[in-house]
Amino acid sequence: MTNQEIQCGSIMKLPIGEVADRAARAILTFTGPRAVCLDPAGRVSIEFPGHAAECDLVGVYAPSAGLLALSRMVIDDLNFEAIDRGFRSPKKTGRPRKVIAMNPDNYELAA
Repeated sequence: MTNQEIQCGSIMKLPIGEVADRAARAILTFTGPRAVCLDPAGRVSIEFPGHAAECDLVGVYAPSAGLLALSRMVIDDLNFEAIDRGFRSPKKTGRPRKVIAMNPDNYELAA
């Protein structure tokens, strides 16, 4: 780990969305592009693009994209890499699960 490396969390311990948001916020603190890396243990870090190991590289992102766009790009890319590298299995396609509100008394919830 170098001085320029920022740790954003592990996709093995945290939701990918949370790790991606941390990464996007870290990228915004720089003026130039930064690389998002995923190591073999599932840890995500932000590094200078020239110092990133090619085997760990997820993508290089510019802070000019803004927080929302950066978060979405990093989420998509981390999801892809997590599946490709065997950290996650692909989601099954088909009918979405029915969401049931937590209401143990079965009363209708007030709007």
